[in-house]
Amino acid sequence: MTTGGGGILLFSGGADYADPWHPFAETSAIVADVLRDEGDVTVVDTLDDLAERIDAADMLVVNAGGGTAPHPLDARLAEILAAYGGPLLALHVAATLLPEHTVWEARLGGRWVRDETYHPERGPLHVRAVSASVADLDPLDTVDEAYTALRVSPEADVLLVHDHADGVAHPLAWTHESNGCRAAYSALGHDAEAYAPPLAPELIRRLSRWLLT
Repeated sequence: MTTGGGGILLFSGGADYADPWHPFAETSAIVADVLRDEGDVTVVDTLDDLAERIDAADMLVVNAGGGTAPHPLDARLAEILAAYGGPLLALHVAATLLPEHTVWEARLGGRWVRDETYHPERGPLHVRAVSASVADLDPLDTVDEAYTALRVSPEADVLLVHDHADGVAHPLAWTHESNGCRAAYSALGHDAEAYAPPLAPELIRRLSRWLLT
């Protein structure tokens, strides 16, 4: 699957990386439409296409996941990503990628930890802003999966949280910078319904503008 062409490269699940829970082609098309406000977008879903185009990308967006276990292509994906030092935006299940490669967590500033991180059944979700950069976002309600107990670096700038029944504020979005490389993550965006309210699309716009600054 390839659309458009230009500065923003979106690696989508659905071909080399896929799972039975996420409609990657649908959500990646929505994300691409949102990002076209910032520039031309190319969507790829194979590692061959990712490797071919990543060197020219002004920003890399990852909307893909590998399922419940390490993926057979993880070593190659890790190699491709390790060579990329530009702005990185990771979305939703991308936090689960590369469970055996610490470089992904270091680059992203956090990750989904298998057997620790979880989410309740998808449903209404109220989000709370904890950073001045997103304090004006309104409304802060959506329908999505409330990712809970993500492991987040203390060096990350957490932007949004949800208050779970355990009494803990769990991060849902953050920015991270290390060794001059910028990364941002949003846990929102399970499916098209999650992108229907304004929250998830507007968050993508703000994160991408911070990354491209």
